[in-house]
Amino acid sequence: MNNNFVFSWAENMDGRMVHVDDVPRGLNCGCICPHCHEKLLARHGNVNEHGFAHHSDMRSANLKICYMVILYKLAEQIIQTKKKIQAPSYYGIFKSKVLEFENVRVDCRYEREDKQPDIIATTADGEQYLIEFVFNYKVQHKQSIDYKTMSCIEIDLSNQSLETLESFLLSSSEDRKWLNNEIYFNKIEDTYLKANKSVKIVNERDCVQCQLWNNCCAVMKDISPLVIENNGERYRLCKTAQYQQTKDALMIYLAKEECILQERKTWSQGQRRSFDGQVRLQESNVNLSQSPQIGNASNKDRSGNDKNQGEKSCFNCQSNLAWANRGDGWAHCGCYISLGLPRQKINPNHAKTCNRFRLKEQ
Repeated sequence: MNNNFVFSWAENMDGRMVHVDDVPRGLNCGCICPHCHEKLLARHGNVNEHGFAHHSDMRSANLKICYMVILYKLAEQIIQTKKKIQAPSYYGIFKSKVLEFENVRVDCRYEREDKQPDIIATTADGEQYLIEFVFNYKVQHKQSIDYKTMSCIEIDLSNQSLETLESFLLSSSEDRKWLNNEIYFNKIEDTYLKANKSVKIVNERDCVQCQLWNNCCAVMKDISPLVIENNGERYRLCKTAQYQQTKDALMIYLAKEECILQERKTWSQGQRRSFDGQVRLQESNVNLSQSPQIGNASNKDRSGNDKNQGEKSCFNCQSNLAWANRGDGWAHCGCYISLGLPRQKINPNHAKTCNRFRLKEQ
């Protein structure tokens, strides 16, 4: 935000925001500050003096707040006049686009007690959008606005000036996000299906109860599951084919484990020790004495390879974030089920056959 607080815009007697170039000089401009309601002077001078100034030398108004209120009211007026806005992308699923409105209602109150939005805009086909302005260090509303079951955009004006505001609102998709979008939310599954991808929207509360929680089959954003917020709830997009495949593998694994557990009950102590030794051999063909230790700054993995060479190793996988902190030389990414391994510890060389391997950015 502009730290010089040059007020190139002000409120006239009709309650409209006007530019200093469009009004008479001095007090004849008939303008006031929309925050403190003090009379303003219109200065038509050089660059440093060109703009509105508070008339009283004894003013107690905070100029920073005055500037924010002018910015806020001008933003409302721009959208009401132009009847459009650049909407943000919806979680990368739906692209940013210009929304055009048939009717725009503004609230005009900078601070309020109610739960109403700053703007209610309606398109020609009757779709309503709520628009809310915020500043990163200023909370306008003493209560969160009531946007449930409606589409609502939040726009942060903190980085804007009175001169950049119109272009920012109409042409940029920066510093704004969807708080809610019922229209897009209800189209997610069909949109993926049209791209030959099948997903199911699942509430995160249900995800926690899922058997595959530690081996999540959700659509990913970077290295974490994509989380979509709607109506105050958080959701993931579960890839149904991968979920079923992984669940089937888990069921087979659990069935085998149960069979082994029942069989072990009939074994002698020597037979049990022999079986456990075979499992450990299956999990790793490397010497545990070469495992990296916590705090070890070596760039060598357990096989003596350089971890920075980009080979297909768990050490270079985006999913394997915890191995260095555990210091035991095993991978701890949760892919052991899909790899058909009997335990959670994974030999880093298993990355060569892992379908979920994603090379870290060097």
